[in-house]
Amino acid sequence: MSTSSIAEYITELAKKHGVSYIRTPDDALAEVITNLADDDVKMDRIELLLIALERTGVIASDSVVPLHINYLREKLNVRSS
Repeated sequence: MSTSSIAEYITELAKKHGVSYIRTPDDALAEVITNLADDDVKMDRIELLLIALERTGVIASDSVVPLHINYLREKLNVRSS
């Protein structure tokens, strides 16, 4: 996949399956815990779509991490080693 294609792939997959991210009570709890740990984790729209795609079963759990890693590499312009 090319640099922008992973984000496009995730966006199109969500659109095709009518999936969007909906914040859950567990998400709110995770945010509180993250803040209490003094971490600053802000997920963008694509990362939230990945969560939604996994939750709905469109993407298998074991595929989420590699997709997320490759998306972040593209977003940060980092080459894989």
